[in-house]
Amino acid sequence: MKYREIGYRIIIAREEAGLNQKELAERLKISQATLSNYEKGKRRVYLPQLQNIADAVGRPIDYFLQPIDPVTSESASSSHNEVAELLQIMSELSDLPREDRKSVVDYIRWLKSKGKENYRDRIPDE
Repeated sequence: MKYREIGYRIIIAREEAGLNQKELAERLKISQATLSNYEKGKRRVYLPQLQNIADAVGRPIDYFLQPIDPVTSESASSSHNEVAELLQIMSELSDLPREDRKSVVDYIRWLKSKGKENYRDRIPDE
């Protein structure tokens, strides 16, 4: 399993637990930079620390160790690039204060609704 996949799951579990990076890092007694590196997949998370993370966010440790669903081979290359970009964005978002993250999500939802209203007929059928 890749460090990035574990990091992605840490981000999701942390946010679902309602914690920001600083709060989780304090619970784990590690620096926020270390947690950020775990989430970005830049640093290996050893099992004892992963168990501490799991306990802090209320998840079983196997949640972090399950592989992310595989992508079909025909779309793997483009999907890989999109996933890498989304992971980078998620990592950057996780560094923002909670209120700023909420503003970003609200803006994305607004863009999505605007797109449905204004651009529905502009997208060609594949």
